[in-house]
Amino acid sequence: MQRYKKLVLFDIDGTLIYHAGSGARGIARFSHAMQTAYGIAVTLDFAKYNGMIDRQMAWDIAKQHGVTREQFLEKFPAYAEAMLAFLQEGAEKEPLYQLIDDAVALVHRLKKRSDIALGIITGNVKRIAEWKLDHAGLAGIISFGLYGDEADDRNALARLVFNKAQEEFHQALAPADIVVIGDTVHDIRCGRAIGAMTIAVTTGYHGAREPLLAEKPDFLVDSLMEKSVRDFLGV
Repeated sequence: MQRYKKLVLFDIDGTLIYHAGSGARGIARFSHAMQTAYGIAVTLDFAKYNGMIDRQMAWDIAKQHGVTREQFLEKFPAYAEAMLAFLQEGAEKEPLYQLIDDAVALVHRLKKRSDIALGIITGNVKRIAEWKLDHAGLAGIISFGLYGDEADDRNALARLVFNKAQEEFHQALAPADIVVIGDTVHDIRCGRAIGAMTIAVTTGYHGAREPLLAEKPDFLVDSLMEKSVRDFLGV
């Protein structure tokens, strides 16, 4: 049976892929889905929800409009489907996401290591995460994941990794066996919440070094192909 020495978890947006163009449709999908699934018209203050995962953000809005938790969970799959349909419609007109070359180069190097497992940790619901990677050209390259429809905040999502990894890989992983790679302070914090190693990269939309440095990640780099990262991961 295959046993892994490390599980490397990648964030998606700003870490593996960029928005192409204005990115307006990527943001507008939330308001569209809220109207479609819950009948709530909302102008989203996206800055307020920076760092929240999809289910967390949707629940925060829905409960303010009198939606019960039971109603929210019942209709959440429709919310996710509405987001996906909105993105798919936009993608018929123009590319919405593009790959970050150095991140993809690291993924391909890691895929060659039989003792390293790869995974996703993202605030996106699973259908959206898979569609984004497919749209950008990374379809099927990473099968294990932690997604934004599985928990109500990012730290709780990260804590699911131990049971999910046990089920997927049939081995127990210690916190020190896990590496979280992301472009925001929220990625660093969720990695720290589970005792994982953290790699922060400045390729994201909030790419200033100072906030990332203040969170004290184990590595802070401008590219995931920097020597310090490759040496640490053995690639």
